[in-house]
Amino acid sequence: MSTFVAIVGGSGAGKTTVANKILEHFKERTVCLNMDSYYKDLDAGIDPREVNFDAPSAFDFDLFFKHLQSLKNGNFIEVPSYSFVTYRRDPSKTTRIEPQELIIVEGILVLYREDIRRLFDLAIYVDEDGDERLIRRIERDTKERGRSIESIISQYRKFVAPAFRNFIEPQKYNCDIILPRGGKNEIGLSIIMNALEKMTYSK
Repeated sequence: MSTFVAIVGGSGAGKTTVANKILEHFKERTVCLNMDSYYKDLDAGIDPREVNFDAPSAFDFDLFFKHLQSLKNGNFIEVPSYSFVTYRRDPSKTTRIEPQELIIVEGILVLYREDIRRLFDLAIYVDEDGDERLIRRIERDTKERGRSIESIISQYRKFVAPAFRNFIEPQKYNCDIILPRGGKNEIGLSIIMNALEKMTYSK
C-alpha cells in the first residue's frame, strides 16, 4: 500500500522544491501529483484578472478526490493538463500516473477538504516569509506565465493575500510537520526523509 504525503503552503512558499527533494531521495519509489492540474476551466468571456485562483472555488475537488482514491486503491489515473496561459485544460492531453510506494501531493489547498485530509499518512506545511513568497511569485509569473508585474501585484492584493489568510494558512493546524524555509531547511528535510523511510518500510 502506498504512503500518501501532502505538501501545502502559500504560493511561492517552496512546496515544489520540497517535493523535488523527496523525489530525489526516493527516486523511482515515488511520484508527485500537483494540485494545479485540477483547476477548473475558465468560462469563455471571463476576465482571469477577476478570478480568485487561490480560493477553493477555483478547483475541481471532486475529480481531485476521485483520483486520490483511485491511487489509494492501487489504480492508475489520467491527470488533466491545465494551461496557465489559456486557463483551460487541454482535453487531448493527460499525464498517466501509476501508484508508487510513496505518493506526494502538493498544492495550496490539498488539505482543505476533510475527506481528502483523511487520505494522507503525513502532512507537511511549508512556511515562508510573506515578502519572499511575493518575490518568488513575481519571478515565476513574469518568466513562466508572461504576466506583468502590475497585474501580479494587483492580483496579490485583491485575491492572493486574503485567500492565504482565509483558506491556506489555516491548513497549518491540520499538518504533522511545519517546515520553515522550505528546501533550505536541511535539518527539517532530514527529519522528514527519516520519517518517510520508516513509514514506507513499515508498510
